[in-house]
Amino acid sequence: MMLPQGWVETQLEAICHSINYGCTSTSDAKRGDIRYIRITDIQDNDVEWNNVPYLVTLPKDIEKYELNKGDLVFARTGATVGKSHLFDTLPYRSVFASYLIRVRCNEKFLCPTYAKWFFQSPQYWKQINDGAEGTGQPNFNGTKLAHLVVPLPPLAEQRRIVAKLDSLTARIARARAELERARKNAEHIRIATLGRAFHWNEADLPRGWTRKKIGEIGDVQLGRQRSPKDHVGPHMRPYVRSANITWDGWDLSDVKEMNFSPAEFETFKLQPGDVLLNEGSGSPSEVGKPAIWNGEIENVCFQNTVLRVRSDAFFPELLRYVLLFLARTGAFIKNTQGVNIIHIGKAGLSRTYIPVPPITKQPEILKEIQTSFDAANRLQREADRCLTLLTHLIHGIEYFGWIFLLLWFGRAGSHRVEAVSF
Repeated sequence: MMLPQGWVETQLEAICHSINYGCTSTSDAKRGDIRYIRITDIQDNDVEWNNVPYLVTLPKDIEKYELNKGDLVFARTGATVGKSHLFDTLPYRSVFASYLIRVRCNEKFLCPTYAKWFFQSPQYWKQINDGAEGTGQPNFNGTKLAHLVVPLPPLAEQRRIVAKLDSLTARIARARAELERARKNAEHIRIATLGRAFHWNEADLPRGWTRKKIGEIGDVQLGRQRSPKDHVGPHMRPYVRSANITWDGWDLSDVKEMNFSPAEFETFKLQPGDVLLNEGSGSPSEVGKPAIWNGEIENVCFQNTVLRVRSDAFFPELLRYVLLFLARTGAFIKNTQGVNIIHIGKAGLSRTYIPVPPITKQPEILKEIQTSFDAANRLQREADRCLTLLTHLIHGIEYFGWIFLLLWFGRAGSHRVEAVSF
């Protein structure tokens, strides 16, 4: 490898105070004084402290396993072998588990944050992948880690490289936060649009409008319950269930079948213009997702995880927007039942009051909503596109950033310097 003048290649052990395995101990999820950090506690380059258990059995030489600010830990086995983390802060007294290896840098030669960036580089990962043993449970032991070859610039240059990379990642983090805010703003626009369109927060509705229960403006039907005896039969029919309804419409990639008698088929058959919503969910934010059935599948029915509303008082698209507002604002949850699974129920949906505009006004209202939603959707799509690009950029910086900066800070007269020790 060609290195800039003043850089050297050396083995990791030559520029570290210690490279040690962690301790083996029992742990307790709730009680203790010392945290016991495992491989699984490190996610997305951060420690999930809420999940880190406490050490129960204290080793006699516990100081040997205590973590200090500036320590790095390395996953030596399993699917995440090679994953590393720098403890730039330590809010709790902590030790590390035996499937981790701690690297403590000699800061006279190696800046821990430079080591952190190197541990994400392609040269690092090539050495890990070439040296890992085993297929089902790959392993990279402490001896191999100690012998890793590290391209090492002078300390001042290490700090300049780190400062540049940290500056780039901080700017990306700010950009990500702004884009996430834009995505939330798109949803706020949609909800505010529906609130205005249906005059939800107004005591008096416009002339010609009424407030009625959903059961008064249409037929509310709960779907057919599944039963083992109906897994086979002479009248097998496709049916939709709550898993097929998404916030963006239908996902019909997995449509199941069961037996519906001719009489049941007449009761539970869907027709174009039916509005359906998921009847229950373990997540409050998922209750009541609506979708319009447009005849995507012939002779299809629906299961009892789904409610159907069939109304002549509403354009289907506008009725879906009414139900969408109720779902997104949590209005359904106020009158739901259930503990682990929250259910709307046929009766609960039927007695829900909604504003009902005159049928002659509905095309105009629908057009206004769709215009606003189109703008909000464009905002969200653009934010999503930029977030995807940012994710690729982050991965690129993590993977190749130090190489670019090696060239950035490199000086004329680059040459290869053989491994040295200190």
